[in-house]
Amino acid sequence: MSWSEIQPLLSQGFWDTLYMVGWSTLIALIGGLPIGVLLVLTDKGGMLQNTVVNKAVSAIVNVGRSLPFIILLIALIPFTRVVVGSFIGPTAAIVPLAIGAIPFFARLVETAVREVDKGLVEAVQAMGGGTPTVVFKALLPQALPSLVAGLTTTVIVLIGYSAMAGTVGGGGLGSVAVQYGYQRFETSVMVATVVALIVIVTAVQLIGDALVRGLAAHRGGGADGAGRPLARLGRPRTVAVAVAVVVPLALIGYGLGSGGDDKQTLKVAASPTPHGEILDYVQKHLAAKEGLKLEVRKFNDYVIPNTATESGEVDANFFQHKPYLDDFNKKKNTHIKPVVNVELEPLGLYSKKAKSLKDLTAGKTVALPNDSTNEGRALHLLADNGVIDLKSGAGAEATLGDVSDTKGLKFKELEAASVPRALGDVDAAVINGNYAVDTGLNPSKDALVAEKVKGNPYANFLAVKDGNQDDPRIEKLAKLLNSDQVRTFIEHKYKGGIEPAFGPVGS
Repeated sequence: MSWSEIQPLLSQGFWDTLYMVGWSTLIALIGGLPIGVLLVLTDKGGMLQNTVVNKAVSAIVNVGRSLPFIILLIALIPFTRVVVGSFIGPTAAIVPLAIGAIPFFARLVETAVREVDKGLVEAVQAMGGGTPTVVFKALLPQALPSLVAGLTTTVIVLIGYSAMAGTVGGGGLGSVAVQYGYQRFETSVMVATVVALIVIVTAVQLIGDALVRGLAAHRGGGADGAGRPLARLGRPRTVAVAVAVVVPLALIGYGLGSGGDDKQTLKVAASPTPHGEILDYVQKHLAAKEGLKLEVRKFNDYVIPNTATESGEVDANFFQHKPYLDDFNKKKNTHIKPVVNVELEPLGLYSKKAKSLKDLTAGKTVALPNDSTNEGRALHLLADNGVIDLKSGAGAEATLGDVSDTKGLKFKELEAASVPRALGDVDAAVINGNYAVDTGLNPSKDALVAEKVKGNPYANFLAVKDGNQDDPRIEKLAKLLNSDQVRTFIEHKYKGGIEPAFGPVGS
């Protein structure tokens, strides 16, 4: 990809990352600070000693810290929808980011507050100070440098967490790296996003370290002096602190105000390649002429596009074939319907070691996509070409348990997007057409065997929730996706690696 193509991706990813991390940091600060202080106060020997409360709060914090963030991200989807009305977008990603950060920051607060000299606490109490006075005049002021250091660490952790926000369509630099760097094998994008993340993390660490040094140098010894740390920093450092706080909040406000739900815009969820690329072509070259305003939301996930279409968070999706949709509707009780077929991605068997099927002898290893429909599809491809034998009646969702004769072959099941990268480590691999194209493989030229286009039931189509088929915007998009211009675009761009699933207009 050229820099002109990378730059808009990085720019949007940068602002999305700042927006998500800024809000989640603020919420983590508001939620984690009192929890951390409470853990200290209710502990043995604390001013509010209460074993039951302390253990209960500590257990909740431990549970929050124990959950891997990716699991928390998915588990909180229903809650996120209740809180922000959607589980898609940067705002939705803030919910799991904040919930994941609160217990993390609470433990850092607990550690920082425990470091405060107990003699200072006793002195405040001897002067008649109650719990609030001790907390706000002694504990927090004296712990401030450590608290700032802990908050800095939390921000950096959140930047790492935000890289997973693409799971809920949150965007950010991590999503750019995965979608356009890893899965499209664009090293330049991967390098650019890594550099951008390093710059952000370094800037955060430098600002945090500067604040900690300034606070430590000007903290003073007594409760009175410690209670006015910012006043003792001097004008330049006070301005720096203000900038460090105000700028992220300004960015947050910008992010909140830049949203908006345009009812005239048709929102379509799609996989990045080739579906997103085809929609991008329609958006740039055809949509305006038809009076269609199109917004393309790209996902690497195969579940969210359908659930978002069902819930109305997007108007349509374009990423799947009929066997997958039928299985999804049945298992998820959704009501998604196909509108028009657009393209077909022939599945192919590729190898860097075997020159023909005869070379796949006993003991060889074949990699397969591990999702239900594509694994079944891969096994049928192998069976149709005599590589293996399937049991009689094995359907579209065939698994390795339906193989009656492996003919000595071994199989390695992998996520579909990972199969191309495993090609050099196995003897052969069945690769989805879209991922093959990303890798520079063409099923019509490079595959040992590939699915036939004619009569293939795996055409990918535009889909909507049942009842929305007659939406004028959907009808316009369906017409454009089946236009001669799109047919020519698919043929020229993918050169047989991906085939149009519709005939010329008027044929």
